[in-house]
Amino acid sequence: MPLRTKIECPACHHDLIFKRGGKCPNCGAPISAHVARVRARERRIEQVVAIIGSLMVLALFLATTGVSLGLLEGVAVYAAVGAAMFFVARKTFS
Repeated sequence: MPLRTKIECPACHHDLIFKRGGKCPNCGAPISAHVARVRARERRIEQVVAIIGSLMVLALFLATTGVSLGLLEGVAVYAAVGAAMFFVARKTFS
């Protein structure tokens, strides 16, 4: 589920909810380039988190394939990987 990242005006640091005409509604500063940079940064972060998560799940699958783990141990390992990805994504977007 995508997170809604707050974008602030580079001039007045007001939260930009509506970005009409490429200008800040509070101070009138041009913000088009700033918003484009922030969105590109968000996209790169989402891609990195998705790749890391996919690699972790693949590594987990390969590590537990040969080992006869029970159902509870497998669920615990998947929960640990999910929690790790949650905290990585949370720290990345904060």
